[in-house]
Amino acid sequence: MVVPQPETGSILFDCRWQEAPATSGPHMQRLLHWREELYKLDLVGMDERGIGFGNLSCRVEGHEPFFISGTGTGCKKRLSPTDFTQVTAWNYEGNWLECRGPCRASSESLSHAAVYEGRPQARAVIHVHHPVMWQALYMRIPTTHPQAEAGKPEMAWAIGHLLDQGCEDGVFVMGGHQDGLMAFGVDLEEAGQRLVDCFHRLMD
Repeated sequence: MVVPQPETGSILFDCRWQEAPATSGPHMQRLLHWREELYKLDLVGMDERGIGFGNLSCRVEGHEPFFISGTGTGCKKRLSPTDFTQVTAWNYEGNWLECRGPCRASSESLSHAAVYEGRPQARAVIHVHHPVMWQALYMRIPTTHPQAEAGKPEMAWAIGHLLDQGCEDGVFVMGGHQDGLMAFGVDLEEAGQRLVDCFHRLMD
């Protein structure tokens, strides 16, 4: 049964969640691996207010559109397959999203969807938070419009516009989302390594 979900926590869209068992396979192992690597660098985790941040997604052949970490998982040190769900449909104008799995999809799911739409060759998207990286890269690399807020259709549209303009390095700043950055790639290795390389260039 599909259960419409009201706006709760940081989810700003109508999340239509169908509860289902967790999935397994190589894609899940890669999601768990990269989530752990990014957690070690504090690129995903929990802020001083106790609010989780950061999420990962990937496309899997035969299971489109994409799998993504669930809402509220940033506070966990380690995730399991039950912390991921499959996004199956979305609509920016209607501000809704459908997902199927053990948990509800991340509040940034529409942003991930916008990257997959704008870059059909992308098979992985990662969203992280880091204040130093955000401040250092703001407007120095592709940056979404500062009035487009996180978790709203406006952010998805801003990402689409940004990708239309370029973003060939696969990393961009979310201008209207304090500390937020996103990376994408042909797989999780490429997307994750882009963020790790960027982190070390700025922090080492």
